[in-house]
Amino acid sequence: MLPHFYMGRPTPDAVAPAPTPAAAIPAARAHRAHEWLLIGSGVVAAAQVGKAIISIPLIRSDLAIGLDLAGLMVATFATLGAFFGFGAGVVVRQIGVRRSLIGGMAAVALGNLAGAAAPNELVLLAARIIEGIGFFGALLAIPSMLAAIVTGERRDFVMAVWSSYMPAGIMLMLFFLLPLIGWRNLWLANAGAAAACCLLLALRAPVLTTMTREPAGRFLTEIASVVRHPRCVVLAVAFFAYSCQIFSLAFALPQLLTSVHGVSLGLTGLLSALVLAVSAAGHVASGILLRAGVPIWLNVAASFGPFAVSAFVIYAGAPPPPIVALAAALGLGIGGLAPGAIYAAAPRAAPSPQSVPSTIGLMQQASNLGQFAGTARARRMGRTPRLDHRAGDRRPDRVAGACRGLCAPARACSDRRRCCGAGT
Repeated sequence: MLPHFYMGRPTPDAVAPAPTPAAAIPAARAHRAHEWLLIGSGVVAAAQVGKAIISIPLIRSDLAIGLDLAGLMVATFATLGAFFGFGAGVVVRQIGVRRSLIGGMAAVALGNLAGAAAPNELVLLAARIIEGIGFFGALLAIPSMLAAIVTGERRDFVMAVWSSYMPAGIMLMLFFLLPLIGWRNLWLANAGAAAACCLLLALRAPVLTTMTREPAGRFLTEIASVVRHPRCVVLAVAFFAYSCQIFSLAFALPQLLTSVHGVSLGLTGLLSALVLAVSAAGHVASGILLRAGVPIWLNVAASFGPFAVSAFVIYAGAPPPPIVALAAALGLGIGGLAPGAIYAAAPRAAPSPQSVPSTIGLMQQASNLGQFAGTARARRMGRTPRLDHRAGDRRPDRVAGACRGLCAPARACSDRRRCCGAGT
């Protein structure tokens, strides 16, 4: 899981005055640099999810922790997002997106430093919570900041590229040779990356004046206005369904390849990274399609069919590992069209320009609830006595079909007049 915060033209104080023709090219380059800095910071933040996934076996061995606590460390971000994502969006608006972004990356760096030195599991869990707070401070601020600096004709493409931050961040961690460097050194490397982003953002992130602080009493009013808006709710439901599918498949795929197909850990990591790379490419492709005039609702609706087909291929039979990886890549790649389109629709669905961060917070909370549902399903499969394709366990197919059905209202939500604007 946003230009100028809304469909209308930016307010006079929302952006800097239009540059003169002589300054137009440098100004455009500066905006592009800001965009890539923001997106890159999001990838670094998302890498904190990927590092936990790949590090858990070593952490369990080093700190002698149980499977349940290890799972909680992986799910820390999803837990925080599921309970506080919506409210966090309102908080980001109150403190300002720039402060939230810089402070969030600083918290990610501090959490990594504390985690690298953790003497026991409780300190490491506390460090993960600090990282999680910073994670949401950054990731709820970045789309809102992009909303203020990206011009209308480029907004859908940029937001689609932004939506690939999660698979890109997780994929980045899969390329680390963890057994050689150790999990503590991986934490230190992430601390350095987050600190570098924090410094660059403090020096280069644009200063925005589009949002004013509101009295604390308006928190509940703002939340209620977003929740009552049908378009915001349907976008959240679509994001829930997408996250449920991608995390269920992403968590189950390594287990399927190793335990069922006998693939080595090294090859499993490579195949998983390639699958996530295809997923990230799908996010970017969504922006290309939106720029070409493909409606937002079509991007969202078309993404869920391949999920159902890929689930059937992966779970219902006994295909060779390359076919399993290919089916997963196609499902996640085409499914990746959804997040970019959802992010593009968010500012248009928001009840007001000032409600965009809260709308994104609602989407983020729904996304994390989907992560809970997807990973819980994968863990339940992992705890069964055996995961045998030949036994014909078709429950994942029914989950895929249910998630596909959940997004049937997406087309109505994204009607070109009501939610996505003319021509989309």
